[in-house]
Amino acid sequence: KEARGETQLRHAYGVVPSGYTRISAPQFDMDRVWKLLDGAIEFHVHGGPDAYMPTPYDELELAIDACRVGMKAIVFKCHSMHSARTAYLVQKMVNQWAEQHNKQKIDVFGGVVLNYCVGGLNPEAVIVSYRVGGKFVWLPNLDASFHRKVMGQIGGIEVLDENDRVVPPLKEIFAMIAETDMILSLGHQGTKERFILIDEAKKLGVKKIEVIHPNQVTNKMTVEQMKVCADKGAYIGYYSSNFRPLQWSWDEFMQVYKMVGPDRIIASSDTGIFMSPSPVEAMRLYITGMLVRDVP
Repeated sequence: KEARGETQLRHAYGVVPSGYTRISAPQFDMDRVWKLLDGAIEFHVHGGPDAYMPTPYDELELAIDACRVGMKAIVFKCHSMHSARTAYLVQKMVNQWAEQHNKQKIDVFGGVVLNYCVGGLNPEAVIVSYRVGGKFVWLPNLDASFHRKVMGQIGGIEVLDENDRVVPPLKEIFAMIAETDMILSLGHQGTKERFILIDEAKKLGVKKIEVIHPNQVTNKMTVEQMKVCADKGAYIGYYSSNFRPLQWSWDEFMQVYKMVGPDRIIASSDTGIFMSPSPVEAMRLYITGMLVRDVP
């Protein structure tokens, strides 16, 4: 009985909707999926090379693939080094590919993740990234103290002091982000940290704040907590990754869709690593999954 009520299964096995016969029932509009990919923006992709994560595709291959299906932009995030500089080079090469294959050009963006490899909460790393075209500043992920604690490791980069105040170097970075209108993406911080960081960043003038993959096991939030972040003015980056059961649930996604609202959700893939599909394929699956659940 539960399976019979599942919209996705009903689409897959050709169940006739009410008011139709078997011969007149509409088929799933696969063309609509491709039309929605045309002009879409892939907000969070890991392309090679990356010292921390095995990646089967390099950034140029992924940019060309996204350009092939007509996507508008792609954002590369690298755990271990600036992606702003490589984005500049990939942009030049994918532009040439687009011209040769009569395709619309795709915009390529990057930034910097404030892990230990760039000096942690290092304002100089933010300056360098911005001056070569960086648009994103991601707070520590694999080197975040909260991430390391969850993973049973020691150390890590603290974003708050012992009194739960934002540490001075991060305040300086927030001011730089505000001055340059870059995007602040909260990394693998805990929920309490995220609440405090959003408030402080907004107080210092940061306009664009994203809470990345709050469905991931290392920094899991409840739907209600995601709603708090959205109410504070942040966007919720709900990423599909490879739809792993530990960190993906279509039921939860629909709860987020209804409670947070689509105007505050960034639907992206967070793919490109060895155990996930390609970003284009992941986005196709994401869009298809939303359509069969009647997301307009």
